[in-house]
Amino acid sequence: MNKVVDEILEILQGNDLIQNTRVINYDETPSGRLEAKLRSRLPKDHTLQIWIHIEPESLDYAYQLFTTVPLLRWDNAPHYGHLSNAPHHFHDENDNVSSSPLTGNIKRDLKIVLKEISNWMKTQHES
Repeated sequence: MNKVVDEILEILQGNDLIQNTRVINYDETPSGRLEAKLRSRLPKDHTLQIWIHIEPESLDYAYQLFTTVPLLRWDNAPHYGHLSNAPHHFHDENDNVSSSPLTGNIKRDLKIVLKEISNWMKTQHES
């Protein structure tokens, strides 16, 4: 498997929230194109989906926490150019959009996403 996907799997396997992970889609070409989708099971029927699309000169990503509906989403689709860290942005459970701390560095970003999910799940438990 591609080094990037291996690194994602390693981070997920080392995180206490993650119960298991499956590679749903994996397509890699000799020209350097990679598309992968992974899904991880979390407590209380939550799922984290990670989608990455890497071309030699670009990276598109989406991280989504959901149950039967989307809850938290981070991506870099170019829809919100007015945000300070565009195209990186975040959708909360009410679909409010705000700037995101993500930068497109997958290893760094995934750790941020997992921490944000952990914090969010703790606040949901307290509510």
